[in-house]
Amino acid sequence: MSYINPTVWNDIQSTNASNEKRFAELGIINTVKASTTGVDYILPSEKQALSELSSLRDIQIPVIKDQTVQVVTSPSFNIPHNLAETANYSFQTYDVFSGFRFYPASFANNQVDAITYRNSVMNNVTYGMGNTIEGILSTQLEARKTQKLDFTTEVSQGDGTYTFATNTLSVNKAAQKETMFNYLEQLMAANELDGNYSIVTNRAGLAVQKAEFAKFGASNDKNLQALGMISPERMRESGNLATGSGQNFSGFLVRDGAIGVYENFPYDFRNGTVVGGKKWSVSDVALPHIGMKCNIYTNSEATDGTALISAGTDSNLIMSHFEEMAIWARFTVVYRYNSDLANRANDIVKIVGLTS
Repeated sequence: MSYINPTVWNDIQSTNASNEKRFAELGIINTVKASTTGVDYILPSEKQALSELSSLRDIQIPVIKDQTVQVVTSPSFNIPHNLAETANYSFQTYDVFSGFRFYPASFANNQVDAITYRNSVMNNVTYGMGNTIEGILSTQLEARKTQKLDFTTEVSQGDGTYTFATNTLSVNKAAQKETMFNYLEQLMAANELDGNYSIVTNRAGLAVQKAEFAKFGASNDKNLQALGMISPERMRESGNLATGSGQNFSGFLVRDGAIGVYENFPYDFRNGTVVGGKKWSVSDVALPHIGMKCNIYTNSEATDGTALISAGTDSNLIMSHFEEMAIWARFTVVYRYNSDLANRANDIVKIVGLTS
């Protein structure tokens, strides 16, 4: 009987395992994955190419740059040419790799249930990988954050104070209530970047706003959504974001489609190669904590596993075997083209809530 194969990921979510490790939402991954659904600048054929692309090749995404259009008020045969400029840009692909080894015979004389142990380790490994992925995505959000925001009279007359300096939007304490999200969306619309936005912050960073929603609800006479408050599922948290001195929360405001991730599956994995006891495959489901399908490699070999037990020689392990699984998350981070990030507003905003 094999205890490790690619299909075990299909039912791990239902496992009731006793595990000391603490798990919490990885909100950066969830925010980027949700944003991916709004990516409209990658064609279906390009998405397919990204899923199979070799590390020796780049995919070039064509873009038509913004242009200053010449418009006149006198018709004539002197027609404005208005020729557009085109460009290409490409993205970086990342690798996050881990795995585990499992000795079935070691559980023949063990109080710990083999399946419980296996599933707990699988959860632990993917949670560790998820945190590594969040570090990558956080770096990308930081690199793509807007360096310019223009304020309008309408926004400045809102509750509290909003300021933009050192590439960060700061919201003072008086503005941190249910109407904050309405003014944020108005601010982005004033910068011609209207759309659906999500926000991800440090743990409990938006506790006040979530409490407001829970207290009044979307259908109450104090209708928070009518006030512009985004729904709780668009307010996410991550332990990989931290507040600084004088901050209630810190994070990113992200428009749908501003950033996205697409998985990549090398040849043997997408073709399900089998060699002896070795198997290459792609997970049937998005793995927990990672939120993406991953490349899965499984292997089974004979071994003497007696060194695993310190109390003495366990005869179950003298001539035994191990099973192992490698988990390889390979993904490309995509984002909207911006020809002048320093002077042209972008739809990823670094945002902090101040304590005063």
